[in-house]
Amino acid sequence: MKILHFGDIHVWRLRLAPDFWYFKRLLGTVNLTARRRMRFPGHYPAIVAAEVVKSGAEVVIFSGDMSTMSLVPEFEEAARLFAPIREKWGDRFFCIPGNHDRYSPGSMKSGLYERYFPYGAFEEDKLVRRQLIDDGLVIVGFDCSHPCRIRSNGTISDKLEKELRAALEYEQSEGNRVLLTGHYPLAYPADVHAAWEHKLLKAERLAQLVNEFEPIAYFHGHKHQRWIERVGKTLCVNCGAAGMVSSDIRKQAGFVTVELDRETLTNPVAHYLDRATEEFATCDMEIPG
Repeated sequence: MKILHFGDIHVWRLRLAPDFWYFKRLLGTVNLTARRRMRFPGHYPAIVAAEVVKSGAEVVIFSGDMSTMSLVPEFEEAARLFAPIREKWGDRFFCIPGNHDRYSPGSMKSGLYERYFPYGAFEEDKLVRRQLIDDGLVIVGFDCSHPCRIRSNGTISDKLEKELRAALEYEQSEGNRVLLTGHYPLAYPADVHAAWEHKLLKAERLAQLVNEFEPIAYFHGHKHQRWIERVGKTLCVNCGAAGMVSSDIRKQAGFVTVELDRETLTNPVAHYLDRATEEFATCDMEIPG
């Protein structure tokens, strides 16, 4: 089974939000105007989404950050770009929100993510959801993102830990193989700095669950660099940013594909947009021993 994993596409629009007074919005608007819009070219999301649609994957996973500041025009455009993906893959297209999709208390209260991505919504007051993909194969996704006035942290809260444990216990009791999906990294390569203000808080709770229940893989994004790391028996796959420009092909816009052979991930490939031609190229990724 071929799985395509992408995230952090970061559709952006320069607009004034109803809750413009929220301090993170002020910081975000300044950052977008001065720097971020150059790092995330506005036409990249459409190119990447079209390439996803052309792929021969059997399952597509999006690990969060459709938007940049949870603005209505951003969600509208992301929903338009994702519509052909949803149409082609149906319930085999699995998505969750990232911290940029939970940018402010107002955007969360308005349910903008849920409005524009109802197929990626969680049940009311729930932080974990599941999707049966094949006989005995399930994607379990969780939402650890929340508004922060300044930082960009997510949190494995008491409630989330309890729900996630219950979900993994259920899948284990049913004999199901699990593909776990969250937004934040759990393991970092030795040469990548894990800045505190961007990290997953109480990540040790997630690490304990991963070591205990041993999902086949943990698919995530947030840190805009593609990599594969191992936590126990679980491979942690970072898809990198779908919308960013960089001279480093690990950070350049693109996505990752992997093959799933029962309980083993094989043949990981990075697909990235060539900056000069804006055509896609590929390179193999290494699975740590």
